[in-house]
Amino acid sequence: MTFDDSGAVAAPPCVDVDAAEPIERVSGLSQEEFVRRYRKPRRPVILTDALRQWPALGRYTPDFFKREHGDRLIRIRGHDYRLAEVIEQQEASDEQHPGPYPCTFSDCASLLPDISPRFAQSLPSRHASSLIPKALFEWVNHLEIFFGGPGGQFPYLHYDYLRMHAWIAQMYGDKEFTLYERGQEPLLYVDPLKPWLSRVEHSESPDDERFPLFRQARCHKVVVHAGEALFLPCGTWHTARCLNVGITVAFDQLGSDNWAEFVDEVCAAERRAQRNGRAVVLAVYLHMLGPWLDFSERWDARRSEAGRRGDWGVH
Repeated sequence: MTFDDSGAVAAPPCVDVDAAEPIERVSGLSQEEFVRRYRKPRRPVILTDALRQWPALGRYTPDFFKREHGDRLIRIRGHDYRLAEVIEQQEASDEQHPGPYPCTFSDCASLLPDISPRFAQSLPSRHASSLIPKALFEWVNHLEIFFGGPGGQFPYLHYDYLRMHAWIAQMYGDKEFTLYERGQEPLLYVDPLKPWLSRVEHSESPDDERFPLFRQARCHKVVVHAGEALFLPCGTWHTARCLNVGITVAFDQLGSDNWAEFVDEVCAAERRAQRNGRAVVLAVYLHMLGPWLDFSERWDARRSEAGRRGDWGVH
């Protein structure tokens, strides 16, 4: 649901985010317990020990990337930079004068040994399946590395495209996330043409005349520290802000539990593009594919977990 931009409604008082239920930090969680307590009920959570097997933990520092990948070209808001140049600007930045952001690279295939194995709670993931048309993921980067400095933040409130679960693995520094409770779309001024985006810019200091209802939305703030992984269930509206120089590995997850939402979003995107026939064909195919993938995943779960690297869906 969306609203007009009239300022006729008086802005309500700010909601105290501290009154909301906090995001839990847990460790020693089995995959079964994670699914029961968090994935099925769509509850965000921070896993404090999920990254302990990754060689990248402790290795991925600003100096490492300046030394090993500093010449890589990064395009940020229409400008090309060397990665080392961006990191140096972020290191010299502060909240009032942030460095270039968002700074990402998604050509991560050579880095997979550093971030493997994919931990159990983030499995299964269907991106690598040859049965899913790759064109559906044209605008999706399944795996990205973000570099940020103090004050760096994405200006729009959003959820991850195509209703996929998101994982935020913080490798260096600290990052603050603001997560909005589910079912509040009428307060978030959703863009009807891009329904994964809110029209509210700079949600920390919104325009109360244009978006008078936004301050009624309940949210949770949480800081993810180096070595921790934040789980964002599909459809979780959120923003992120770098508190200091940081490096984040972000990746998504598609499985049986969010398959129906993924299919609905794929078909809705086709209809918005006025490809109604394609939407019908995809709906039939993907709904039939779901049970086959369910069976394949149950079969794979009985086999060795040595092949987790392929689950990244990166080639």
